[in-house]
Amino acid sequence: MLPATTPGLRPTCCVGFRSVRCWSWHSLEAGIKDLQGKFTDSRAFILLTPCHHVPVRGEASSDVVKVWLYAAASVLLGAWFSPILFNAGKALAEVSQDKQTNGPLESLAKVCGKATFPEFFSVSVVIAAVLLFLPFVEWLRGGRTVSGEKNSLLRLAAAGRNRSGGQRLLKNQSGVRQIATGFAWVTGVFFLIAGVLLVAGIFAWKPPGAHPVKLLAVALTIAFGLAIVQELLFRGIAMGIFLRAMRPAAALGLSAAFFAIVHFMMPPQGVNVVDSEAPGIGFELLGKLVGQFSEPRAVFGSLLPLLALGFVLSYSRWRTACLCLPIGIHAGWIFANGILGSITVATSRPDSL
Repeated sequence: MLPATTPGLRPTCCVGFRSVRCWSWHSLEAGIKDLQGKFTDSRAFILLTPCHHVPVRGEASSDVVKVWLYAAASVLLGAWFSPILFNAGKALAEVSQDKQTNGPLESLAKVCGKATFPEFFSVSVVIAAVLLFLPFVEWLRGGRTVSGEKNSLLRLAAAGRNRSGGQRLLKNQSGVRQIATGFAWVTGVFFLIAGVLLVAGIFAWKPPGAHPVKLLAVALTIAFGLAIVQELLFRGIAMGIFLRAMRPAAALGLSAAFFAIVHFMMPPQGVNVVDSEAPGIGFELLGKLVGQFSEPRAVFGSLLPLLALGFVLSYSRWRTACLCLPIGIHAGWIFANGILGSITVATSRPDSL
């Protein structure tokens, strides 16, 4: 066994195999002379190589930049691809009008026929984000894990798995209860506010466009589907990287801002373009979306609520070290908005903020 204190060398780390020590280069020659003739046990050996400490904080900060670059690249690629997708969708709708097609294709053609260019833009951004996701995961660690092995395309990179620092997601025995609690609280608050607005005459009832049971089933499916996917991306991967790179308070704020800005860049109702078939029209719409940051109505009416929601979701993830509560809250938000949008209509729009 190696002595705990050896003149000239300073032990910095220990790993398995009896007693294998990694030494730093301090007075190497003196250390080697001192060690000569002291050890005859063949099961012990000394590795006289410099210790390489992984700059966890620096690498994590680099990963934060990569997260923002990934989001920007997804939006830009989606803007470029949106006219192509729009023309393809409208062509499918026109061809399907005069021909018999199978059920799924016919349903898709009907959706494409009714969809506006901003809706195609949103879908294009989502498609771009999906296409760029695996390259982004590989980019986080240069295609390799901490052990040096190559990442599988279906295996999350080391940065997303929180190999060190940050906050590791834990298994939660009460996960189902947290999902139900978050969902119930948010939907309850939303319907309470909706009731007040209906009594005040700001909103009015309208007949739903589908059977109530079907409407509920579709709304629940969409709400939980979107909530699970978005929480995995925003609170599972992105926030995990932020927590590795900075203090929790800063990570919570950055995670909320990232969530709000990404959603704010999705076209809201009422935003449209003049010529949907013009080349580069996607970037024209993108310019309008960026211009929203200078509009007080959009900032106070959309961006700030998104920031508040993002902070609540980020805090619940950090507080519970689990995604179950954020999934329930997020699903409740989407579900309540979908249901209330289907059965109510605004009767007035105030001119002031």
